[in-house]
Amino acid sequence: MINVIIDREGCISCGQCWEICPDFFAENAEDGWSQVAAKFRIAGKLNEGVVFEELEECVKKAADDCPAQVIHIGPPAVGFDPV
Repeated sequence: MINVIIDREGCISCGQCWEICPDFFAENAEDGWSQVAAKFRIAGKLNEGVVFEELEECVKKAADDCPAQVIHIGPPAVGFDPV
């Protein structure tokens, strides 16, 4: 399991992340920036989510391929309980 944070203000709305990993990333209809899909969000935040094993590879690829480099990946927050 990994944690993802998107620097939404730095997003250039290229669509790369939601094309590579559409199950996790989505375009926000209001501002056009990337956001975390609702079911993966932490505390309802548009820019922060948790990724489970089955999507880790595509999320990592999206982060690596992001031309603006606004997708940051790290370990889950201390005390995070996915249940």
